[in-house]
Amino acid sequence: MTRCRFAALLALLTLAPCARADDADLIVHNGKVLTVDAKFATAEAVAVRGGKVVAVGKSADVLKLKGAKTCVIDAAGNTVMPGLYDSHTHPAGAAGSEVGDPIPDLRSLPEVFAFIKKRASELPEGKWIVIRYAFPTRLKEARFPTKAELDAVAPKHPVLYHAGPAGVANSKALEVSGVTKDTKDPPAGQVVKDEKTGEPTGMLRNAYGVLKGVPGGGGEATAAQRRAAVLKLFALYNEHGITSIADRNAGRGDLDLYLSFQKANELTLRINVARSFGAGGTREAIGKRLDDLIGDDKRGGPTGAGDEWVRIGPIKMFLDGGMLNGSAYMRKPWPRGDTYQITQDDYRGLLFIKPEQLNVVVEEAAKRKWQVTAHCAGEGGMDVLLDSYEFVNKVTPIKEMRFCITHANFPSQLNLERCQRLGVCADVQPAWLYKDGGTLLKVLGDERMRWFQPYQSWLKYTTVGGGSDHMLRFSPLDSTNPWSPWLGVWIALTRKLERGGAVHQPDERLTREQAVRLYTINNAFLHNEEKEKGSLEAGKLGDLIVLDRDLMTCPIDEVKAIKVRATVVGGKVVYEKK
Repeated sequence: MTRCRFAALLALLTLAPCARADDADLIVHNGKVLTVDAKFATAEAVAVRGGKVVAVGKSADVLKLKGAKTCVIDAAGNTVMPGLYDSHTHPAGAAGSEVGDPIPDLRSLPEVFAFIKKRASELPEGKWIVIRYAFPTRLKEARFPTKAELDAVAPKHPVLYHAGPAGVANSKALEVSGVTKDTKDPPAGQVVKDEKTGEPTGMLRNAYGVLKGVPGGGGEATAAQRRAAVLKLFALYNEHGITSIADRNAGRGDLDLYLSFQKANELTLRINVARSFGAGGTREAIGKRLDDLIGDDKRGGPTGAGDEWVRIGPIKMFLDGGMLNGSAYMRKPWPRGDTYQITQDDYRGLLFIKPEQLNVVVEEAAKRKWQVTAHCAGEGGMDVLLDSYEFVNKVTPIKEMRFCITHANFPSQLNLERCQRLGVCADVQPAWLYKDGGTLLKVLGDERMRWFQPYQSWLKYTTVGGGSDHMLRFSPLDSTNPWSPWLGVWIALTRKLERGGAVHQPDERLTREQAVRLYTINNAFLHNEEKEKGSLEAGKLGDLIVLDRDLMTCPIDEVKAIKVRATVVGGKVVYEKK
């Protein structure tokens, strides 16, 4: 690999002949090249010129394209494959979370209470203490803390234990916010009340708006600090083999940040940008907001606008709550229990958008050629979303637009058939199966969990792609959520649960070929990009990675420990293991 670092300098210092027009910019040889083409063919070498693959084949043949300035990488018999694609990230938020105070990695309630107690000793009385995106499914006790427990460790500070759409506030937080037994539920939310006394229990479901003075996340970072943090995160993604990501909920500011990176030639990966979209308003207002997303520069939409570096994806809505906090909208009620502090027999979770309103948004988007996706965690939410897609399809055919379901945790046989008929795909998060499956099994039981992330069943009917939903912290394994693609591949192969090592629905495990496709060509297909990325074929983008072992034959538990030797984007080495 030294040649890659110094090839250009050597060319200047020697009397090497001028480069030929057909010389490759980069050649990787002596490897096991997984082309991920239609036949999943293998080769020995690949060459890139002008940012695109120009040859794939035997090392002896491909090396004929070597010139004086060609960067040459010897794969030493290890796997070479297309760069990985994460279908669901939130890079600006994740990077920004590392700029302020460190975010704790809490694994048990005692650790939660110790952290809050320490913060209370450091902060003046009355200052808020907020723990963000701390999912109860990942705690040793597998439950939310109670209001009384939060009161005991910080009686003089307002405390919010935030776990996405649902969280618990202590008594001081309710007091300073004026939340009482008379406080009404906000639209599509719940201020949970004790069944006997009527007093707030502290549990808030999509109801944080009743709290007053809660500080925002991300600290007081400057624009320069945030910019540097995002670039640092992109470099970490490269280190683990990621060459493309989808930002699954971007505002205009996020898009402008990515465009500024592109203009400054600082991007080391490619970004598909889903535009965040609220579903409220009249039909006329919704249409105008969809049009306004495009912007004066025409870079904001509709779907497909942009280029190979920064491209606009779907509009993204939030249809229901979350699996990891007990607010996903289910077909049957959630069971009563401490995990999510559910005390009602008829509680099915939260649906944020009424079906008739959803129909309006999807119809107006389809007319304007916007691809659509929605956060849809629960089985009931998927029913509602597919009902809307079917309704709109009768007016504006959607199959070629590849409408999507984000998360899609609980399909059913009927819904898989609907997806096939409508051309609907899904981006799924294997880490949730590993991290949260054990708790969900205890809460929902075997019968309801039969359809939790059934990868083989999905692939019989449509295309699904692998993503992380990375939200907080840099760590590939300890962040919220873990974003290591190799962990994701391993989970798809084994379906092991973190607690106890049980295998959930082993018949739904993927083969190695399918798992590779999950993080490469499948994600390219989800974003209508399969003609330019996701496989190593002549004419496609020169995005590839070199691994430290043979992915297809190494012991299965080694998959999650794979290291990347080199990451190449557009024929340029953006990461090289030292």
